[in-house]
Amino acid sequence: LIVAALVVISQVGSSSGGGASEVNGVTQTQALFRGIPQQGIALGDPRAPVTLTEFADLQCPFCRQYSEAVLPTLVKRYVRTGRVRMVFRNLAFIGADSVRAARLAAAAGLEDRLWQFTDLVYRNQGTENSGYVTDTYLRNIARGAGLHVGQAFGDATTAAVSGQLDAALRQARQFQIDSTPSFVLSPAGGRPQRLSPSALTVDQFARQIEAALGTG
Repeated sequence: LIVAALVVISQVGSSSGGGASEVNGVTQTQALFRGIPQQGIALGDPRAPVTLTEFADLQCPFCRQYSEAVLPTLVKRYVRTGRVRMVFRNLAFIGADSVRAARLAAAAGLEDRLWQFTDLVYRNQGTENSGYVTDTYLRNIARGAGLHVGQAFGDATTAAVSGQLDAALRQARQFQIDSTPSFVLSPAGGRPQRLSPSALTVDQFARQIEAALGTG
């Protein structure tokens, strides 16, 4: 997190070359989130009785595993039904590629498309710190997520984006989070608590979510 505090102030660079010429999973991503309300970093009904906050780095392979193996079922079972609201907190500590992706993801949140953007990043994740997060890569992801690409790149360098990422760091420190993915479960009117699954499986998450909902 100390490293994150240093790198998060970086801005989206003008790196050239490479990048994904095609984006995998656009149809699946759009279908997963279609019709679900978004507001900034939040997905789902703001009146939901439980909030699940994820702390993640977009280069993290375990975050990708959660996104692919667990998230779709949780969205369909709990978010679409209005029982759970999800919040994404971006911790860009693995390296420069994390920072570039995080800043554009935060910009996507300003257009209420963060969840499509992050999902597509995970579906098209490269090798950590290999330099794969180029402007070309980010533009392709942004298009797939339905962003106004020029606007998103402009927003990525703003104080609003820096503030969003700084807030994620502060909240991570509050819950003593130093690895990704990490999760906090917050029942409405109740005390937030760390959700610590022993494995990244739907059952591990569902058990604790159902308990928070009072149905487990």
